[in-house]
Amino acid sequence: MTTLTQRIGQFTSTLTREQIPLAVWEKGKVSLLHNLGVGLAGQDLLMAPGYAQSLGEQGPMACARLLISGRSATPETAAFVNAALMHARAQDDVYFPGLTHAGAIMSPAVLAVAEQLGSSGSEVITALIAGYEAMGAISQGFAKRSTPRGFRASGIYGGFAATAGVARLLGLDAQATAHALGMAASAASGTNQTWVSGTQEWQMQLGLASRNGILAARLAAVGATAAPDALEGSAGFYRAFLGEVDGLECVGRDLGQTWRSLDVTYKPFAVCAILQAPVTQAMALSEKHQLKAEDIVAVRLRLNPAEAAYPGTDSQGPFSDIGATLMSAPFCMALALIERKVLGRDLKRLDDARLSPLIGRSTVIPDASLGTRSFVLEVDLRSGQTLKHVEQTQGEPFNWNRDEVRANLMAMASEMPCDAAGIEQLCQRVLGAEGFSARQIVDVCVVR
Repeated sequence: MTTLTQRIGQFTSTLTREQIPLAVWEKGKVSLLHNLGVGLAGQDLLMAPGYAQSLGEQGPMACARLLISGRSATPETAAFVNAALMHARAQDDVYFPGLTHAGAIMSPAVLAVAEQLGSSGSEVITALIAGYEAMGAISQGFAKRSTPRGFRASGIYGGFAATAGVARLLGLDAQATAHALGMAASAASGTNQTWVSGTQEWQMQLGLASRNGILAARLAAVGATAAPDALEGSAGFYRAFLGEVDGLECVGRDLGQTWRSLDVTYKPFAVCAILQAPVTQAMALSEKHQLKAEDIVAVRLRLNPAEAAYPGTDSQGPFSDIGATLMSAPFCMALALIERKVLGRDLKRLDDARLSPLIGRSTVIPDASLGTRSFVLEVDLRSGQTLKHVEQTQGEPFNWNRDEVRANLMAMASEMPCDAAGIEQLCQRVLGAEGFSARQIVDVCVVR
């Protein structure tokens, strides 16, 4: 009987550009563009930036590069640092059905190995789509069951994306890819306590998953084996992280028919994915009514119960790190209403006298009548009036096309280490990936 890793390995190892629908191919390029762009804007928010940049290396194995600085590094080191950088603003892409930031985990691993191999841009995009599809099949419907147990979905599911992508780039056959995915199951790790405590593991978790994806694929490439039933076994991945194994019969059966890459969405702001739409509407509400801090008495944000309970969402502080502020709905609502803009550097306003009073008067309320990513925003004014916005979300918000991603990157230009011309060159290289090598794509991410 075919196991889950074998089923997924069979699909991803044989995936070719010709088999990928045009819309999916375009999506792979757009997702890479978004993640590289937010990575370039992430340096000021990177955990321990001095340490990260010191990880450059010399020698024949230092055949990949760190974004921005261009320092040479081994592919594993480049994947670790660049994944943390892409996630530094928490603005990287998200696959909501699996609650996973796959692109920021997978893209650095694939690009690093692609630099080493001298791969083409088309080979990079094919590998990325293989990774998105593998991760989507493994995480969809299960992340919402593992998250309440304390596990962070990006940490435990994202490594499968990196592993499948690198395995495809290395040309591993179906059996070797299945072993690589089994290795990834053993490397899966990461908890959500980082959001509760407001500490910095959240960036490191993506770096580790990216690095481990390369390691898993390379181990399989030289003959290392992993349990065939690493996912569904009696002591395997799903039982460990979910506590049970209900619903596994459908995993991977629709690969090549349902393209989960198309459900990847993006973030206009450097805050938690759950808060993108509420922040957007809070800014619009404040602009429309020309609100000032002293006008606002209280703020209430009603969310789907699962989203309201996501660690860190209801925190009113005190805040010790940007990981706490970007997750906090009270902080993000106060920032959006008072400033009418949200920039990455605003996340550093940990104890801000302008924001703190309103943060203390802002609450998150679970509401079972609301669906996923739907919300109700209520703002009580000193005049006695209550402003109210109700949003019942249908489909996937912020599922942007290339022009929308380009426009968002241009809007972030003040936080980029390059000018508008540099951003446009990045867009041209990635969106025209078929005509460039992986190395030429990374070239435009090095700011000299």
